[in-house]
Amino acid sequence: MIVRNRRLAAALLFAAAAAAAAALPAATPAKRPSREYTIEQFLSTTAINQASFSFDGSKLLFSSNATGIVNVYSIPTGGGDAVPLTKSDTATTTSVSYFPSDDRFLFTRDQGGNELNHLFVQTPAGEEKDLTPGEKLKAAFKKWTRDGRAFYVRSNERDARFFDVYRYDAGSYARTLFYQDEVGYDLGDISEDAKWIAFQKINTTADKDLPG
Repeated sequence: MIVRNRRLAAALLFAAAAAAAAALPAATPAKRPSREYTIEQFLSTTAINQASFSFDGSKLLFSSNATGIVNVYSIPTGGGDAVPLTKSDTATTTSVSYFPSDDRFLFTRDQGGNELNHLFVQTPAGEEKDLTPGEKLKAAFKKWTRDGRAFYVRSNERDARFFDVYRYDAGSYARTLFYQDEVGYDLGDISEDAKWIAFQKINTTADKDLPG
């Protein structure tokens, strides 16, 4: 048969090639050997998280369990060794954030594993201050204001059932009650002009409501 139409000829060639390929046995993918690890290798695995750049970009703040318990470290962005900034051997100490305009930083710490985290600030000289003192309370940093002059913190110190929102001055650490919760809302976000707060109401792990 003589095919005079070039498009038809190309289509026939393509169909013939596809039929020939389908007739070939399927290639069996090569099996990759499973790599085995020793228990010592698993135990020596180091976790790193909660990274935050310093105000001038020269350092990176992070948390690591390199010593067996989580502490806060700083490492130069230009290269070099990490420097431990906290040295607790009994309480999980997690980095939060460098301050937007200086080398102070925020971090959280519980008491011997009780998971009742407080929010702390540490100065470049190594001085620590508990910003959420008290017994049997849990606190957490939420966000900085856009200008970096204040930040928001959630705390259940007033009532263990509810997390109120406080606004802290970044210079003096003076605080004001920003929102008092009486329902059990979970804080989503705060608008930049501080006029609006987004919440969610957690009923179950699979059921959440957005309050109107």
